[in-house]
Amino acid sequence: MPATASTRSVAVARALLLCVSGALGLLGVPGCNIVSAAAYFLSPPRVQQAEFKLTEGRLAVLVEPARPEEDNPVFTQALCEKLAEIFRDHKVKAQLIPQDEVMKLRHQNRDFAKWSLQKVGRRLNAQQVLYIRIDRLQMRDEPTAPVLHAAVRMRLKVIDPAAPSETARLWPGNSEPEGRLTERARPVTETGDVVAEDAEATKLGRDAAWMVAMPFYDVDLEKKTPWEP
Repeated sequence: MPATASTRSVAVARALLLCVSGALGLLGVPGCNIVSAAAYFLSPPRVQQAEFKLTEGRLAVLVEPARPEEDNPVFTQALCEKLAEIFRDHKVKAQLIPQDEVMKLRHQNRDFAKWSLQKVGRRLNAQQVLYIRIDRLQMRDEPTAPVLHAAVRMRLKVIDPAAPSETARLWPGNSEPEGRLTERARPVTETGDVVAEDAEATKLGRDAAWMVAMPFYDVDLEKKTPWEP
């Protein structure tokens, strides 16, 4: 049977380790150092398995602020666009419903804010709803602060629109009744410019997308999350 790429890689690593071990042995390097090196190169990758597999059908992403005054379209657009990119890159096959469809439904129905997540999902013909409630979104520590310190606090849920209301929640479990809490804060930026504030809101939205996406794909723990610079 032909060797796979991973098999060949392990074989090469072992051969290199034998050479290095022999060389270090001749140089009098303690054996424990050789063992440590071997463990590093031959240990399996550290992967955090996906907590939940999203539908491969239509997925509605609904982002809502808990406080209307904290609604930030720049942040929301950046989050949704980056989320779609992350899902695509990590082979999450959910078909994200365009935000234009979500916004059109919202604007056409004055009582939209009173709808259940299940009703929203059914009206969008979605197999699942990924609900992102923004508990707190700030661009400054204080409204008059001369510097930007963007931060967001979110709660996440996945809902089945077709299930009875008592079993509609698919993720997370009952131990997190308000949804999965996740937070992200960016470094302080010295600026007060409106354009710069929108740029920082965009970066925060893209960072937040990683926090939203991670429960739904296998995360390589040895790779750093590519936060926005």
